Amino acid sequence: MLLTIFIYIHVLSAVISIGPLVALIPILTKMEKSDVANLGGFVQAFQTSITVVKHAGHVLVLSGVILIGLSAWTWTTSWIVMTIAIMVGSIVFLAKAFKPTLKTFGTPDFHKEKFIAKLRKSTIIYIFLLLIMLWLMVAKPTIW
Repeated sequence: MLLTIFIYIHVLSAVISIGPLVALIPILTKMEKSDVANLGGFVQAFQTSITVVKHAGHVLVLSGVILIGLSAWTWTTSWIVMTIAIMVGSIVFLAKAFKPTLKTFGTPDFHKEKFIAKLRKSTIIYIFLLLIMLWLMVAKPTIW
């Protein structure tokens, strides 16, 4: 029963980690069509989404650690090692990709087209990283 509860928590936190990022794609399109004066709400929505993704990621990692402890999987299982490696890379990417770009909004360094292009590229790359980790967790491939 305990294992089932943590699997549910783990899956739910994975959904919450990916969902807001997918929702950002149409927001980026709306940002392109808006003038600079109206971007503040979109930027706030973007920042809030990244915060939700980050905190859901904390739950995802904690529940994953607990699941490894409760299950027959070990820390040296290939798909777990690969997931952890990609996760570490994605954490570094998340820290460097969004916050510095979002901080430029409302400053002399802000250029709308570059701002949106950087956010779009970062969003797509981060979704791709999360989907690779999701595949590893679902497929559980034997890599070595």
